[in-house]
Amino acid sequence: MYTNSEKIQHMMNFTKTYDENSDNIYLREARCLEVQFSYLMLPIRPQDLFAGRKAELPIGFWAQNSYGTVGYYCDVPSLLTLKEDTTLSEEELLAVDYLIQFWKGKTTDEKIHAQYTPDQKKLLSHGNFEIESGIGWPLYRMSGAQMDPSKLLNKGICGIIKEAEELRFANPDFYDSVKSIMQTLQTICLRYRKEILAKSALCKDTQRLWELSHMADNLEEIAYQAPKSFWQAAQLSYLFYLLSGTYNYGRMDEYLGTYYARDLDAGNMSEAFSLSLLTSLWKLIIERNNIFDGRIILGGKDRKNPEDADRFAFAAMETSRRTKDILPQLTLRCYSSMNEALYQKALEVIGEGTTFPILYNDDVNIPAVANAFNLPREVAQEYVPFGCGEYVIYNKSFGTPSGAINFLQGLNTMIYEGEKNYLEECSDFESFYTAYLSKMQHIIELLALQERQEYDVCAADAPYLFFSVLFDDCLKRGKPVFAGGVRYLEGTLEGYGNTNTADSLTAIKKYVYDEKRISPHTMAEALKHNFKGYEEIQTLLLAAPKYGNDDDTADSMAIRFHEDISNIIRNSAQKANLHSYLMVVINNHMNTTFGMTTGASADGRSGYTYMANANNPTGGMDTNGITAMLNSLVKLTPALHAGSVQNMRFSKEMFTRLLPKTKGLLAAYFKSGGAQSMITVLNRGDLERAMEAPEKYQNLIVRVGGFSARFVELSKNDQKELLSRNTY
Repeated sequence: MYTNSEKIQHMMNFTKTYDENSDNIYLREARCLEVQFSYLMLPIRPQDLFAGRKAELPIGFWAQNSYGTVGYYCDVPSLLTLKEDTTLSEEELLAVDYLIQFWKGKTTDEKIHAQYTPDQKKLLSHGNFEIESGIGWPLYRMSGAQMDPSKLLNKGICGIIKEAEELRFANPDFYDSVKSIMQTLQTICLRYRKEILAKSALCKDTQRLWELSHMADNLEEIAYQAPKSFWQAAQLSYLFYLLSGTYNYGRMDEYLGTYYARDLDAGNMSEAFSLSLLTSLWKLIIERNNIFDGRIILGGKDRKNPEDADRFAFAAMETSRRTKDILPQLTLRCYSSMNEALYQKALEVIGEGTTFPILYNDDVNIPAVANAFNLPREVAQEYVPFGCGEYVIYNKSFGTPSGAINFLQGLNTMIYEGEKNYLEECSDFESFYTAYLSKMQHIIELLALQERQEYDVCAADAPYLFFSVLFDDCLKRGKPVFAGGVRYLEGTLEGYGNTNTADSLTAIKKYVYDEKRISPHTMAEALKHNFKGYEEIQTLLLAAPKYGNDDDTADSMAIRFHEDISNIIRNSAQKANLHSYLMVVINNHMNTTFGMTTGASADGRSGYTYMANANNPTGGMDTNGITAMLNSLVKLTPALHAGSVQNMRFSKEMFTRLLPKTKGLLAAYFKSGGAQSMITVLNRGDLERAMEAPEKYQNLIVRVGGFSARFVELSKNDQKELLSRNTY
């Protein structure tokens, strides 16, 4: 990696390029990317079979980056850290000050925040800005790019350049910049080839020399021609994804399956070597270390080449079985008439404790997506998950999750953390519930507006060229992805505290309004004091019916809240001028993070502790067994949102001796309306033992929410939340 002096020089070059081309957003982005990639691309390593690593500096341009910003960014804290280096010259220290000053007001997220209304500034969080509610949280990123590289693979880099040249008259600046970034990709291929040839000259190992020779040939081939082999197609698609800034890798069995099958059948590679190639590719994805993304999609009833795709899917699952890591997030779209052997392979891999593949049910999800997104079924069948589980339409829609909302904090402000106690103000539950939904609607509409503002500012700031090359319609329309190029411009809102809110509403209705066992004042005081001195109230609240037990009282409230809040979010799309705006119940580990700042709640939960994960029951509250828990899950319709997390934890016994029973259980769950399943398989007591002796459980992988992690690497609060869940 670079010295601090080199970092400063690179960032100065990037900044100079930005400044010199500030009058043309197309030329500016193309030239900034050319400069950025001239120093960000990292060398290959001894065991690599693919080229493609990159660094990230505190100043640059990415659609999504590790600093939590979007577009042109400048991470001031990281720059200030550089100034602690005593070896830097006075000139270099002044350069850091110059960079901080130059980028003030020019970064994309600052431009987004500058568009906020007074209400947004008052009620929505933004970095260190003061907030009033702690309920709504904007997110600054353009994640969710699930692009199909088939066009690139079919035409090659030069084919895309030729297309841009032929269409140039319609929008010269746009097409010239497309041509420029494809030439940058071409240059990177040739630069890696040169590096590999230099390594070959020093190599003494026969096998490694053979690998390096083929890698160099592959890079030269894809620089000028469409890829012909599986190895070449995998190299080109991965490099494009890497440079684009997306962390999701699309429907890999579709775009690589035919190359894979053809090379195997022709004897151009063995199955053993194909697994070596995939292992090397998996390692590059793992090294990118974005645990909330990294999706590779397999399966789906709409595939055009199912036989070839299935052959690749088997290899992909076998690679994940052998690698056993938290990335990539291998995802299998299942359906009733699918290849049974492929599904059996998925269960085998899951049963070995990989947490992958994640299972999605096409028979439920396709009609659900059609309804939620208001799309024809033939379009909805192209849905793919990304990130922690949000849905988009493959290569046709963009739906970045640019906001998060803490429903439980919103409810608490209605009782004891706001200006007044609405339990005292409202004479019955219906009026209280209506007032609560009204408060949520106001914040939701502010977040929907923020989504639109983010798209508009990004469109005005940069064309996001790599996205615009592959997304359907952009090149044909001559428009960048966020400026009218993508077919469906959508948005998603991450919802947290759903289950705790529903269970709290159940308890409020039962004890405050129906039975009047707890007065509005006492409820507020008990929560305000985190049940200290009100232990009997907490005991009573914990005893109230809880979602996850197939209990009509609790589940009916969960259904009602789920549908009401989903519809409020869904109906905000029109006001924000988006094709759709939908809730995602994905809960990575923010159920814990938000829980740490959320006081006691009316479901009996103590303050400043984790909340329930996604639409799963609160940990330990599902006391009626796995069937009852699954029955509760399927009651929450997936036809109103853009994805949800369904976490399940099974003992090893359920995937060995009792596997036929488990298969039947999952089949019944999917047939009853189960949309998806994220499964962790471990021995009972493993988590407790891992907390006591973490050095012995370094590779114990768990599904946290919409992502997987090594249990021992999680925070103590995340570990406690996982411990609270039942193992079946």
